[in-house]
Amino acid sequence: MLDHTNFHSTDDVLSDGTRNSNVSAIKEMMYLTGLEIKKGKDVISLSVGIPFYKMPEQIRKHVSKALNEKINIDKYTFLTGMPELRQAIVKDIKNKLEIEATEEEILVTPGSMGALMYTMTAILNKGDEIILFSPYFSSHVEQIKLSEGVPVAIPLIPPKDKNDAYRIDLKAVKKKISKKTKAVLICNPANPTGAVLLKRDLVALAKIIKQNGIFLITDEVYDFLVYDNREYFNIASIKELWPKVIRCWSFSKKYGMTGWRLGYLHTNKELLKHILKIHDATIVCAPHIAQEAGLAALSENMDELNANKKALEKNRNLICERLDKLPNLFSYIRPHGAYYILPKYHLKIGSIEFSKKLLYEAGVAVVPGIGFGSESDNAVRMSFGGTPKEINMAFDRIEKWWKNFQKI
Repeated sequence: MLDHTNFHSTDDVLSDGTRNSNVSAIKEMMYLTGLEIKKGKDVISLSVGIPFYKMPEQIRKHVSKALNEKINIDKYTFLTGMPELRQAIVKDIKNKLEIEATEEEILVTPGSMGALMYTMTAILNKGDEIILFSPYFSSHVEQIKLSEGVPVAIPLIPPKDKNDAYRIDLKAVKKKISKKTKAVLICNPANPTGAVLLKRDLVALAKIIKQNGIFLITDEVYDFLVYDNREYFNIASIKELWPKVIRCWSFSKKYGMTGWRLGYLHTNKELLKHILKIHDATIVCAPHIAQEAGLAALSENMDELNANKKALEKNRNLICERLDKLPNLFSYIRPHGAYYILPKYHLKIGSIEFSKKLLYEAGVAVVPGIGFGSESDNAVRMSFGGTPKEINMAFDRIEKWWKNFQKI
């Protein structure tokens, strides 16, 4: 999507991992959107995964107090993170997953993205494979490639009814596992589909993982955002999978803290000792002030959080209603979690071209589906994390564009 011609002359000095990876389609659309805005054009974005709600007031007050009163707030914390934050994380894990955890198994990280990148760097040798399910989050694939691993994508089985759940193709998983397979990566609820995976599929997958002695890696950034009273089951809660589990969790979406860059990595303490080498050589510690925010977040009253979740569920209903008004242009599978939807469009053009049309001709930014796997090149990702006003304005523009397009 971007013009990379100026960088071709440096290919001979790049590492294989860097040469074979790309900036995600999400960030590329942000770049193109920024160029349009810089030109003075009015663009409504449905592309970036930023929730509309602000960080809860209780957290803000705690951070303000810490900034004014904590004498070492502008200094490093321990390599693994503030002890009191790790204690709070351990307590939260026991409450949510009903598994035992210790502080020695917790590393506070710069977001779940940091935790995931540490994971790939720590366990992958050149040519090692990681199985993941497509449509997948584009950055997962790029992290694997940067670590010189090989992503092995297995398509989820889409439901026949748009209101039903995606299924894991367990037969395909068994077939794809080889001597090179190092791990299975699960993002549940999923980005970009909003799929909430079924417990029975995850339990069956766990048996396959255990039988083959490979790692389970979980990206749990959307674990709180589940709608329609759907059952959310965390595969990492299956005790038999431990110690070969690496959990990556984030404060970003649940608490409206995307800019604070805070998360944690949870795994066995022996592996964590080696992951600490990467953390020490790159980041040293997650930002101290962000860790204070995380500490307050874990004691946050759930009323405000639940209200935010209900608002996002209403947004989900709204975006589905607006898509239903464009049946000749879009079809979709209803998301039951996160705040994304991946509608297919009914034009015979690639998703990059379609996304650019919506950006340049309608003034609406979406993300091309090709960024989430080749089978999604007839789809675009839309976020319903913004306000209802933004969603309605974006679809008013799309409807107007579609009417004009049909006249051509």
